[in-house]
Amino acid sequence: MPESTVASIILAAGGGTRFGEAKQLLDWEGQSLIAHTADTAWMAGLEPVIAVVGAAADAVAPVLASRPVQVVRNYRWEEGLSSSLFTGIAALPTETDAAIFMSVDQPRITPRLLQRFIERRHESGRGIIVPQTPDGQPGNPVLFASRYFPELARLTGDVGGRVLLERYADDIAYLPVDDPYTLMDVDTPDAYRRMKDYAGSHERALPFDEIRSLICDMDGVLWRGDTPLPGLHDLTALLDDRGMEYVWVTNNSSRTPGEYVQKLAHMGVTTTEEHILTASVATAQYVADQRPGATVFSIGGNGVREALAAEGLICCDELNASEIDVVVVGWDQQLTWQKLATATRLILEGATFIATNPDLTFPLESSVAPGNGAQIAALEAATGVKAQIIGKPAPPLYRKALARMGAAPDTTLVVGDRLDTDILGGVRLGMPTALVLTGIADREGMVGSPIRPTAVFDSLAVLIEAWRAAVTVHV
Repeated sequence: MPESTVASIILAAGGGTRFGEAKQLLDWEGQSLIAHTADTAWMAGLEPVIAVVGAAADAVAPVLASRPVQVVRNYRWEEGLSSSLFTGIAALPTETDAAIFMSVDQPRITPRLLQRFIERRHESGRGIIVPQTPDGQPGNPVLFASRYFPELARLTGDVGGRVLLERYADDIAYLPVDDPYTLMDVDTPDAYRRMKDYAGSHERALPFDEIRSLICDMDGVLWRGDTPLPGLHDLTALLDDRGMEYVWVTNNSSRTPGEYVQKLAHMGVTTTEEHILTASVATAQYVADQRPGATVFSIGGNGVREALAAEGLICCDELNASEIDVVVVGWDQQLTWQKLATATRLILEGATFIATNPDLTFPLESSVAPGNGAQIAALEAATGVKAQIIGKPAPPLYRKALARMGAAPDTTLVVGDRLDTDILGGVRLGMPTALVLTGIADREGMVGSPIRPTAVFDSLAVLIEAWRAAVTVHV
């Protein structure tokens, strides 16, 4: 039932000298190539992210010290690329299903492209995924299923995984990449300059005139607590004026879609449940798809319980929880030690551990409170089992929203107040993103963050003002 685990192995042990310094430390958009590559893999949701360092390791490794990256040293890096493959594979957890082998010098690779590798693997059923330029040339990075790890680890000399491609041609699925610059590597100083010039000339502002649909968070964007935020009514008026499809999407699992409809009505906004998508609904649908009729022990409010019941799942409380298939954890304002104890026991007995969302905090009117991520952390610490997340930034929630609207990612704007969930979820699916600073995120917290929204606005009202001005100019 759990989704496959796909790791990233960043090959960064080389000792090339043509740049006059370690290539891994060349600047790319204000940070080093190695940091940029590691951030890209992490933002794509690959886990773990392993960086293999060798030459200049003493200078390269500290750059990654503050990032969620496992740094491993290849002391035999002079023996060639194969030694780095062996070192990276040896560091993988045994449960890893596949790994994307990345070069440190392809800065145009995006989180969305890495997600497409995973999607291509699922749809094709193949064990090797190779990107392909418009003229049919194969490129890097390459995804290998775990069944190829032993053979990759046995390679010797200065050779990489490409020696397996001819041998296993029938197990390859190619991934089309439209822009040939995406797969280019920083091989020479001239290529480095050309790539930086290209990146600078292709920076884009928020494409308001191309937006056809909207995915918008609620808590911290439309309101804080029970207080509507400036811009709420302006946004609904804009959606009506432009005839746009929209879905209000939230990781808050405590309320039902009907309760959100009522809350919006009290704020003077009329909508329907079809325009509301919660992490609870997405989680219940996921569990029902994977385990129809499963017995579930849940932590969470009405939003969690009603969503599970609506999908025909059998819900049990802590008094009769036995032989449970799945433990579902959502934000619970009535959380007790007994609930945590029951969930811990069931997970240790083998129940699948699924969480609606990973938000560590929840925005109140004048402060923040512990969110579902804090509950998950307690259970993960107690059980040693990592939860499978359905809500933002994991792709399922936004994918359901897109499917509900019949919308395309590149013309759908994501609006949210959190970098680590709202914005990161949009980045992973290649959607333009707008961060508003009326909830969790602030400008100070953005400094040094690898997650970069397309645009940042002080409030929803400022966003709408900019949107109307841009559309008026371009109409």
